[in-house]
Order: sequence, then structure tokens, then C-alpha cells
Amino acid sequence: MRHMKKIIFAVLMLVMITTLAGCVKPYDTPEFKTFEASQTAFLIPLIGDTSDQGVFDSEELLLEAKVATKEIQIPHRWVQTGRRSWKGEWRPSATLIVVERKPVSRSWESGNSTAESANKAIFGETADAIGVYVGMNCTAMIEEKDAAKFLYRYNNTPLDIIIDTDIKKMVEGEFNNIVGDFKSTELHVHKDDIITHIRETVIPYFKEYGITITVLGFKEGISFENPEIQEALDAKFASEQDLVIQQNKNE
Repeated sequence: MRHMKKIIFAVLMLVMITTLAGCVKPYDTPEFKTFEASQTAFLIPLIGDTSDQGVFDSEELLLEAKVATKEIQIPHRWVQTGRRSWKGEWRPSATLIVVERKPVSRSWESGNSTAESANKAIFGETADAIGVYVGMNCTAMIEEKDAAKFLYRYNNTPLDIIIDTDIKKMVEGEFNNIVGDFKSTELHVHKDDIITHIRETVIPYFKEYGITITVLGFKEGISFENPEIQEALDAKFASEQDLVIQQNKNE
């Protein structure tokens, strides 16, 4: 009989301990995030005064949310999901947004009309309606001081997507604008004018959006969409060179 009482007492104690354990909030396990030297992080609150939410997405407030260290603990809040105070879960009260600032490079190949769209050469049309291609190199990056500007302007769209879309489209648009001022026979004389116009237009524009373009230049010479035109110009150039050589001999 005494043995039975001990068993009943042990069972009751076990039930009580289990019940009490179930009445305690779960432990708030710390959550840490780390990021690389080429990354800039922003700790964005998920809760707060609703009057602030409408203006939170501004460059100034993002600068205030910028993380100064390379490791940070994500704050949590307790969310009760039942009648009892211990029924609930720990949820993040802020989210970490990381901006990757590594340089991204592209090589747009001249005359490569069959390549993927992102790698196609820059195309334009001259004043006498002749289609031309030019190969170009482009490298873009995000400087540390411009990370908040970039995040606000582009909502953290990957830089490789931006260079394949926005940057390339503007480069091609400006190339079209400037080569449209010249006839096909004048292009090689005005190569410096063409690239200068493109740089002076494109580079400052994207700087305002937090993107620094460090390389933007011709990779190879201008070529014509119609190979017969290219052959005719090559023959004309060769003939002119022969004439110069002959004149030098005569002198």
C-alpha cells in the first residue's frame, strides 16, 4: 500500500512539473546575422509608430538604420497567440537588409547580334540610316557612402540586373543619339566625341542613384550592320593608305 502511494505521488509530481513547464514562455533564442566587408546592412524596424511608416522609405531614415558593425543581433518580440500568457511565439521586430556592393562588369561584344540580349553589342543608326555596332566594356559598383541612396532608389535590385537593363539601355540610347549626328563615313573620326558624350551623360545619371560606373569605354572599333558597307569602307581606307605610301615614295 505504501509502495502504491509512492507511485501515485511520483506520477502526480511528474504531471505537475510537466504542467508548470508548459506554463512558461519558451526561451528567446538569440539570433545573430553577419555580413561581408563588401556588404552594407540596414536594420529595418517591422513595428513602431504607424505615423512613421509612410515616410520610412526615405534616404535619410535608411541612413539612420545603417548598421555600423559586421555582426548584429536581431531583436525579437513576444506575440501571444492564445488565452494564456505563455501561449505564443517569438518573432523578429526588425529585418536586416543587406546591400551587395561588389563591382559588376560586362563586355558588350561588337557585331555579336546572335548573343544573349545582355551581351549583345551596342547598336545605333547613323545620320544616313546605316546600322552600326560597337563593342563596349562597363564596370559598375556601389560605394559605401551611396548604399542608402541605392537601396532607396532601386529597392536593393541586384546590380547585375541593373547593368544588364537600365545601364545598357541608357548607354545604347545615348550612342544612338550621338551617332545620329554623323554620317557613316564620319564615325571613325568622331570616336572620341561619341564616347565622351556617352560618359558625360550616363555616369553622372547613375551616380545620382547610388551607382558608381568606374569603366565605360569602347572595346573595339565601330563595325557596320551590313558587311558589304564594311568591306567597301575597308577597301576605301586601304586605297587611301596606298595613295599616301605612293606619295611618300614620290617625294
